[in-house]
Amino acid sequence: MKKTLITTVLTTLVVASAFGSQNRPHDAEFQPFYAAFLKAVRANDKEKIADLIAFPVKDWSIDQNHNVTTGSIKDRADFLARYNVLFTASMRTRIPRAKREPLKYDSAYMISWREQDIECSFEFEYVDGAGYRIRSFSIGPS
Repeated sequence: MKKTLITTVLTTLVVASAFGSQNRPHDAEFQPFYAAFLKAVRANDKEKIADLIAFPVKDWSIDQNHNVTTGSIKDRADFLARYNVLFTASMRTRIPRAKREPLKYDSAYMISWREQDIECSFEFEYVDGAGYRIRSFSIGPS
């Protein structure tokens, strides 16, 4: 009985581990993208960050004096013109320490962090022919 139980537990762990470690489509491409994203963030390279965004962006949250609004970014020029509002110094300091996790659908990933009573997150998606790109930035209650 004891041997059967141990065998069952070990088999369950091996099967669960195998399913948990399966790669999703494009997983291998996310790591180099994310490394380039972090490098651009640390260097405050707005041109490179703009290169990593999938335009147009439908949802990008902005926090101005605790007033959060969500709007769109129509193209690269729009992002660069509003860079200091859309991509703040506070974001740049928190991104390198953000929690990174795969999302349950597609090949998407998310990073998130908390600031006082809000949660901030970036979503990244795989775009055919372009690789991974920033899809959105959200601010919401934690």
